[in-house]
Amino acid sequence: MTTGMFEGVRVLELAQYVFVPGAGMLLADQGAEVIKIETVGSGDPYRSLKIGDGREIASVNLAMEQNNHSKKSIALDLKSEKGREALLALVRTADIFLTSLRPKALRALKVDVDDLRAVNPKLIYVRGNGLGFRGAEADKAGFDASAFWARSGMAYAMTPPGQPLTPPRPALGDHSGSVGLAFGVASALYKRAMTGEPSVVEVSLLSTALWMLSSDVSYAQAPGYTVHHPQPNRFPLMMTYPTRDGRLVQLMLLDPQPYWPSLCKLIGREEIAGDPRFVDNPSRTQNCDALVEIIGAAIVKRDWAEWQPIFEAWDAPWELIRSIPETHVDPQVIANEMIRNVAVDGQDIKIVSGPVAFDGSTHSVMPSSAPTLGEHTDALLLEAGYSAQAIAEMKAGRAAQ
Repeated sequence: MTTGMFEGVRVLELAQYVFVPGAGMLLADQGAEVIKIETVGSGDPYRSLKIGDGREIASVNLAMEQNNHSKKSIALDLKSEKGREALLALVRTADIFLTSLRPKALRALKVDVDDLRAVNPKLIYVRGNGLGFRGAEADKAGFDASAFWARSGMAYAMTPPGQPLTPPRPALGDHSGSVGLAFGVASALYKRAMTGEPSVVEVSLLSTALWMLSSDVSYAQAPGYTVHHPQPNRFPLMMTYPTRDGRLVQLMLLDPQPYWPSLCKLIGREEIAGDPRFVDNPSRTQNCDALVEIIGAAIVKRDWAEWQPIFEAWDAPWELIRSIPETHVDPQVIANEMIRNVAVDGQDIKIVSGPVAFDGSTHSVMPSSAPTLGEHTDALLLEAGYSAQAIAEMKAGRAAQ
């Protein structure tokens, strides 16, 4: 194990679902102490996601584990005076306040920037929402499928004309935005270390989608640019080709010249290497159908098991199109710690690591399962100076759980 990049950093997470909790998970994996502040009685709504929709294994809520492992949980009623006092006691000891609540909810609970900075002037305040924190729609509710997928043009860009609307993948925008939030946290910690000044960090699902679509968004100002090109792909060296058993091989020879002779040899058609119809990219595009037929006819003659050692010996940009379950056993995924095991309720489940490795590792601590609701309430309040009797009274009054 390595020393975590965020070792010694205390994060308070007042957030639900995936977008912002996903950022907390990235910080926890790198050693931060992430304290999840939840509502008494119900907690994060993601806890009740086990509704038979395929996102659980027996008693294990996979969505909850993926986004909340290695955290602590404290359950407080922030609408009560005692619950709010307990929160402020934690704020005094925190480096980061991470939240997904909408601005009007933050104001109603009196946990906005100025409220918390009044007790901890050095607090870095990090918030994520659907559409950004300025403008007429700053308080509009926003989720992955609405703010990220629908509002940004992502669904439009990903749906071929005339086809039914492409549905979003689970948490695609949420996890993309989580990386942005984690980058914001790292940047703010660096600035505070250098200048002593804390920052307010903001990321929205809409801004995340626009960044991911930035090529389309910027190119759209060019006359004649269209997101959905009316012409079919005419680049035969950047297409997919089926094997005899139905697997698909993706070629991506963006700069074909270094690879063209070896591709011809690979498919057993060395004589076409000097064919004037295929001598350069313009020629290959003009004679696309002929070249596609030649390459396709060669590849479809063998099963992937026969092709695999041949392609793996070819030092060129290509990939086999794989299914999601295949990632669990992909040797490259395993070697780079992209997927790890965590023990939950007596069984090992797989969780995906964050995309960044430090000093050769994607995590600084072994992951622990997501906390139960209020699992660490007593320990955290005792640490904050509360007596056991005071904690018992808070629980009896439902200010804590």
